[in-house]
Amino acid sequence: MIIVIDDNKDITDLTCRLLNVMGYEATPALSGEEGIAKAKTRKPEIILCDIGMEGMNGYDVAEYIRRDDELKDTYLIAISGYSSPKDIKHSIKAGFNKHLVKPINLDTLKQILAEVYVSS
Repeated sequence: MIIVIDDNKDITDLTCRLLNVMGYEATPALSGEEGIAKAKTRKPEIILCDIGMEGMNGYDVAEYIRRDDELKDTYLIAISGYSSPKDIKHSIKAGFNKHLVKPINLDTLKQILAEVYVSS
């Protein structure tokens, strides 16, 4: 199970469709708050999360997930237009395992997903 959190509905829907075609079960969330609520009930292996969202941003989501005893081991992938070394360092410090820059490189995403699902 993968949850895709992004406040851009088109990106969220497209990413979920792509993941579903690739054989993964993916569900969308259009805010950090919605993503966390879904994670609490669905217990995903992976969360793809945008950084720059209104309200609860991606850093907030990652920090929340890492503090939650039931979710803290979820694999977190930042998906963001923020691409400087400082931005990447900030996302890793917040708790993300990986930081992918939009537009996401499909081959890189496939490799990460394969590694995560082999090790889980």
